[in-house]
Amino acid sequence: MNFEAILDILFPPECLGCGKGLINGTLCVPCKNTIGGPPAIAIKNMDNNDGRGECYFLGAAGRYQNHVLKTLIHALKFGGIRGAATPLAEILAHHAETVALPLQTFTVMPIPLSKMRMRERGFNQSALIAERFARLRQLPFEKNALVRTQHRKPQSRTESLAERRENIRGCFAVQGVSSGVRKNIVLVDDVSTSGSTFLEAARALTTAGAEIVLALAVAKA
Repeated sequence: MNFEAILDILFPPECLGCGKGLINGTLCVPCKNTIGGPPAIAIKNMDNNDGRGECYFLGAAGRYQNHVLKTLIHALKFGGIRGAATPLAEILAHHAETVALPLQTFTVMPIPLSKMRMRERGFNQSALIAERFARLRQLPFEKNALVRTQHRKPQSRTESLAERRENIRGCFAVQGVSSGVRKNIVLVDDVSTSGSTFLEAARALTTAGAEIVLALAVAKA
């Protein structure tokens, strides 16, 4: 007996963006279309000041101000609706395809949460998105190599670029990698404001042996 099919009949799925009934999936076509094309991609070298590897931040798949993206991210991050990770990963995968990123030799890693935040939330929203993104792009996924060693206040509560950089400084480390971290890495996060979190994570990865770190966010705030 297909219990999922029965549940779909009794409780038809609704679009996570607008609440409209769906036959299948998590996002209706009109909501997908409101996201539009990706923002202008800004590729810049994020100097890690130690000569180890390079990190590039690539503009996000969409803007956080977009109602659909914001609704999906809030549903996942604060509402615990893990199914929202699927359309967010699809949006990110479409963005990577649109800008023709050559990812064949890359390993996908999520930006990790602190242990305290994991206990509070019960899951890492970026890991859910990253895992689905890796599956869509048929790339290896590595969840536990990069860890957050310190708990700090959310970056969204900082007021300046200088405060963001100081707030996240020294928060990441690489663990459990005896033969060196992967050479080419795609870091995935749900929202990026200044890129400070990506930069600090990239520092830890390049120190551990990574050569190129690409940073992809679903939304740019």
